[in-house]
Amino acid sequence: MIKAVIFDLDGTLIQTEVLKATSYAAAINELTQNKVAKEHVLDVFYQFVGLSRQEVVSGLAKRYMPQLTHFLDTEDVLSIEEKLIEKRLKVYREILDDTELLSNHFCSFTLGLFHRLYSEEYTLVLATMSHLPEAKKVTQTMGIFDKFNLVLTRDDVEQGKPEPDIYNKAKKILGLKPEECLVIEDSANGVKAAQNANMSVFAVTNDITRKSVHDCNLLEPKFIVDQLEELESRVFGFIESLGTEG
Repeated sequence: MIKAVIFDLDGTLIQTEVLKATSYAAAINELTQNKVAKEHVLDVFYQFVGLSRQEVVSGLAKRYMPQLTHFLDTEDVLSIEEKLIEKRLKVYREILDDTELLSNHFCSFTLGLFHRLYSEEYTLVLATMSHLPEAKKVTQTMGIFDKFNLVLTRDDVEQGKPEPDIYNKAKKILGLKPEECLVIEDSANGVKAAQNANMSVFAVTNDITRKSVHDCNLLEPKFIVDQLEELESRVFGFIESLGTEG
């Protein structure tokens, strides 16, 4: 019986993966004085979807180290990563302040599922690799922050996805068994994290994550939702197949 549904945030409830990719692309483009094109960063960003901020920064800094070293006039990796974080956060916070822009990136079908689950009194959890200030601001803009029974972010765990720490912490706090939890994710790393916690998981794909989710071969096709209008019926079909009562 499913008692709790755990939602990822970025790419699942709101297409912030696109906005995050844009912020990293703009930061690297600016730091390299247009040497690295924004489009190039956007093309490689899929490799870092679902990872924590530090992991993304480290990966992108390594990828563009020759250009960053040249234009920042330093070979100190930590210094380069700090400059990239600072520049990227400035861009991203400006994006988060644009309520209209954020609203244009809401994932309407996942939100529809969320509100139905809320109306049927399932326990709802947010488990995101975003940090709390950003996650809270985004979910407040969406009008759902106060509807979560539990909110867990990158600040709450030692290891990020694909390690299962955040999902293991959720079930421990809630006092639930893995089979009583259902996860909604969008990335291969998120799917791995849920499976490493022995939880069932649906993947809602998007343009950034679709290929990697299919290529990782971790899920049966019935648990991969490319046509998002099918999400609610697929999830409730699964729940009902387990004999769950809302």
